[in-house]
Amino acid sequence: MIIVIRLPAESDDVAKLATIAATKRDVRSIMDITQYLRALRAHWFLVVLVTAVGGAAAGVYSWVQTPMYQADVQLFVSISSTDAGAADLNQGGTFAQQRVKSYVDIVDSPTVTNEVIQSLQLPYTADELAEEITAQSPLNTVLLDISVIDPSPQLARDIANAVASQVSKFIADIETPTGGKASPVKATITKSASLPAAPVSPRTSLNLALGILVGLAAGAGLAVLRHTLDKTIRSRREAAEVADAAVVGEFADDPKTKKRPLIIDDPTGRRAEEYRRLRTNIRFLSIDERIGSLVVTGSVEDEGKSTVAANIAIALAQSGETVVLIDGDLRKPMIATLFGLSSGIGLTSVLVGDVQIEAAMQHWRRDLPLYVVASGPTPPNPSELLGTRRLADLVAGLVANGMTVIFDSPPLLPVVDAAVLARATDGALVVTRVGSTKTDQLETSIQALRQVDARILGVVANGVKRKKKRGYDGYYTDQHSGWTGAAAAKAAQAVMAPPDTDRAPAATVAPPQGRATPPPPARGHQQRPAGGRHIDETQHISVRELRDRT
Repeated sequence: MIIVIRLPAESDDVAKLATIAATKRDVRSIMDITQYLRALRAHWFLVVLVTAVGGAAAGVYSWVQTPMYQADVQLFVSISSTDAGAADLNQGGTFAQQRVKSYVDIVDSPTVTNEVIQSLQLPYTADELAEEITAQSPLNTVLLDISVIDPSPQLARDIANAVASQVSKFIADIETPTGGKASPVKATITKSASLPAAPVSPRTSLNLALGILVGLAAGAGLAVLRHTLDKTIRSRREAAEVADAAVVGEFADDPKTKKRPLIIDDPTGRRAEEYRRLRTNIRFLSIDERIGSLVVTGSVEDEGKSTVAANIAIALAQSGETVVLIDGDLRKPMIATLFGLSSGIGLTSVLVGDVQIEAAMQHWRRDLPLYVVASGPTPPNPSELLGTRRLADLVAGLVANGMTVIFDSPPLLPVVDAAVLARATDGALVVTRVGSTKTDQLETSIQALRQVDARILGVVANGVKRKKKRGYDGYYTDQHSGWTGAAAAKAAQAVMAPPDTDRAPAATVAPPQGRATPPPPARGHQQRPAGGRHIDETQHISVRELRDRT
């Protein structure tokens, strides 16, 4: 049995559906316009360049053209008839209108042009002179308008008057009947040609306007086409839309990064502040349970993932957390090189059982609770080695002892190592380089993580173009204290390292069987409890006040 429900035309439901459909169409139109404007904004230089080329081409075209002057002359064609009545005059006017249409075609005939050439001694042939002459007759009139265009204004005037005189004689000759009677048709010059004051071509202003308009249209079309075909990620917003994940950090292009990639070299700079902001975002990604381990990866090479992983570890260690940075890129390791440490013993040495984890952990600086584990010897099977149970137990043991574990891993598209590590940690940070990474590359990377049920903590946009703003931006992050040398190092150390306390270290949870307990954090740093991150009293009060206000 089929039940059909009909709604009346005036039903409120039908009206609501129609309103929703119209609203969706309006929103879709607005989105299309927004995409066009975004394309023009992204490729504005191309629009300006093509517009300038169009204007320049029009200007060059006008400049190379020879100026041409136009002279106009007018003839009146009449029918001569003595003692004619009104009917005869009407017939004569109709006859003259019909004749004028034929006279238009004989104005540039060889008979006329040859006579003009001989009378003025012109250096033209009959055909060349005919190209300079045009004639027309306004509708329902007996007027014959003749125009002559020539590079010389004087010659244009003289040719126009000569043509009118010869046309008048030619019409009288061809209309003269046999028997010696006078011609009934008479062409009288009613307006002689005068000296042209300005050239009629080229029309420079019009050409420039048309060139600019055509260039603007072509530039806009090329910009939209390039934006449509270009799959490069251009902004942090586009990265968030493609990944369907939040952008938890963004870093601008800085020429100093290649020479000094670590933020420890410039603790008061803008990059250091951006990494501290990323550190805060990572802490608040999960309120109920802390993120004890994560992997930093990317889609392809040269996105800056290793530098991001190293600086995240430094930023977390500067806040007092005990951090273990592990180089999980067993194919092209970079962490040991960034920190200037030995890479002979590392993660692979631990996973194959040659050494314990505490032997592979290298304490980088005495003033930071940061331990670095290099990649170790290159294995023949990196993916299988990273997917073993031993690595998962290693991460669990370090996290259970209150440490934060950060992995640097290979990019997701060439190999599957990062996806394997993401399964063994609490989530993955995906680094993408704005202006370089393609949208399909980021989409494939995110899909690869989701296929293995890995948690995506967020996207880190690297290489974002920094805009100069007034007000807060740059006021604090661009200030220089003027301290240099040992004074600056001492001040930075005082800020990064919390004061010594006599408080006993927190209880630790034993690592899995067969694994030695990792070394405790350096003296002067509070070890974080296994159940959550350390928050001092002032932070606790500020958070409580914030919750009360909200």
